[in-house]
Amino acid sequence: MIRMKKTSTDVQFTPYEISFCLYDIERTSLWKQAIEDVVKKGDIVVDAGAGTGILGVFAALDEAKHVYSIELQPRFCRLIKNLADKNGVGNKLTVINADASTVEIPGKIDVVICELLCTGQFFEPEVQVINHLRKFFKPTTRIIPNKIESHIQLLDAHEIIYGVRIDTDSRSILMADDEPVSTTELYNVIDLTKPVKPYVDTVVTVRARKTRIADAVVITSRANLTDSIVTKQTKFLYNPEIIYLKKPVNLIKGKLYEVHIKYPYGCDTLDAEIVIRPKK
Repeated sequence: MIRMKKTSTDVQFTPYEISFCLYDIERTSLWKQAIEDVVKKGDIVVDAGAGTGILGVFAALDEAKHVYSIELQPRFCRLIKNLADKNGVGNKLTVINADASTVEIPGKIDVVICELLCTGQFFEPEVQVINHLRKFFKPTTRIIPNKIESHIQLLDAHEIIYGVRIDTDSRSILMADDEPVSTTELYNVIDLTKPVKPYVDTVVTVRARKTRIADAVVITSRANLTDSIVTKQTKFLYNPEIIYLKKPVNLIKGKLYEVHIKYPYGCDTLDAEIVIRPKK
């Protein structure tokens, strides 16, 4: 195991979350299929933000020449090494205890696997990691995933639970009486095959479906693992993100509204700037 100087991060997964991620069969099976389609015999592979290490082990079992599994938390680094050894690929996998957005790789790489995905690309540094790793790319380097898309819709959101008003934080679950009140529109596409600016700053237009108050937005995302394999919502991955608006808006059915949305990738949902205005 190669140990490198640790850097700070704002959000780290707990062992509970990492385990939940591993045993999300739909999510992990899709990644396995993508790795089998993309990784070729003799490839040098980086698994950035490796967690349990399962994706890097998939690559090592699929005839990669060598895999560098980069993980920030020392506990998971030990587990990755054990997983590789138990599956007979310990000699093909090197664990690097480091921040994947600043790590140094000994040589050029053929494939990058980076499952640092979150709805709207909040909380997770997928973009920062891929942008950093570009300096180790070959002209033919392949990336899993290669594209991320996010959509937004206005919502009349449930606010009272247990007799308490709870609209002070975002949430990742839709309630039974959350009411969609606009069309759904694509607001962001991240093409990871090219350098990506580190933030969203855009305006999209939605049409009101009801005459109703919009007091939140719901964001959904999907990622192209390959050109033919797409991952959407699973038990762990890409649950909808409901973000309450600082200023609710009174909608009129059929009218158009501009959604101004701005935030840096990897930030907290509380830091997103979302403003709704009638379209002139």
